[in-house]
Amino acid sequence: MQIVRSTLAAEEILQLLTRDYGYPREGAVTMLEYRGVNDVYRYSRGDLSVFLKVYARPGVDCDAVEAEAEVVNTLQRAGLSVAAPIPLLDGRYALQLETPEGARPAALFAEAEGAPCDNETLDAAQTAAIGQLFAAMHTALDALTASLKRWRLDETTFLDPSLELLEEYSHFDRELDLSFLRAVIGEIKTRLRAQSGAWNWGLCHGDLYTGNIHRSSQGTLTLLDFDFCGYSWRAYDIASFLGIFGGGVRPETLARRDRRREAFLRGYERAGNLSAAEIEAVTTVFVPFRRIFNMGYLYHQLLYVWGNRLRREQIHQDLRLLKEWVGYYW
Repeated sequence: MQIVRSTLAAEEILQLLTRDYGYPREGAVTMLEYRGVNDVYRYSRGDLSVFLKVYARPGVDCDAVEAEAEVVNTLQRAGLSVAAPIPLLDGRYALQLETPEGARPAALFAEAEGAPCDNETLDAAQTAAIGQLFAAMHTALDALTASLKRWRLDETTFLDPSLELLEEYSHFDRELDLSFLRAVIGEIKTRLRAQSGAWNWGLCHGDLYTGNIHRSSQGTLTLLDFDFCGYSWRAYDIASFLGIFGGGVRPETLARRDRRREAFLRGYERAGNLSAAEIEAVTTVFVPFRRIFNMGYLYHQLLYVWGNRLRREQIHQDLRLLKEWVGYYW
């Protein structure tokens, strides 16, 4: 019988943390912290907490994980606060685990200081500080000249596979408006072909929403969760933070989205390289671009975590909001 997505026992995780990383077993507690695109386990002993990420996405191997660690280490060397990777006893960062479904890589990370930023309470100064952090991150990543084994976050990765998955899914969900989705994808591709050649491109975090930005009580901002990092347009990288997709196009949401963009760009401007066209593309291109990816690729990866009922609910909620979004911004 084929196994698609197994869950490793916390006791097994504790054993490998002791064997491969040298963490003490006595007085330690290990538990499954979170199950999503990846499985994340917390090891706690006294005041110490570290997190083992067991990757589940197809195509992520130990080389890709080593490259992710290099990205995060580059940012740490540049003085940014990040949830840093922790090496194995032999100095590597990627650990290969043999599971019932096959080999899965894993990596250990330090705890991020503070708590996730809250969309509802971020003020203008805090938003500007996040913009400054994004600019510093992009500048530091530009200094990493080596070509790393990370995926390209472009239309061939985000749009084409997602459409194929949604077309396959539509056989089970006759209410899915595929004609609308095909039209949106066609328009996004048209805009990318016409404009994106002049846009800034480079290494990106790839998933920069508020949950992956922690803020301490002293105001320190820490970046974490780089497993989606890859090469893309910088306008895409800021779209997850600026989009506030879930609020739709209600007047109060539009006003809050405008205030966030203005404050963020005040902080980001010291990077000095986002054109007016790129800023406009955040809402007109990259929010729909990412939403198509979520509806297709991402929710497919979560099928054996959520089940199909929750996936269907999320797809149809996103579809409704996407129709509102393009109806307003296009």
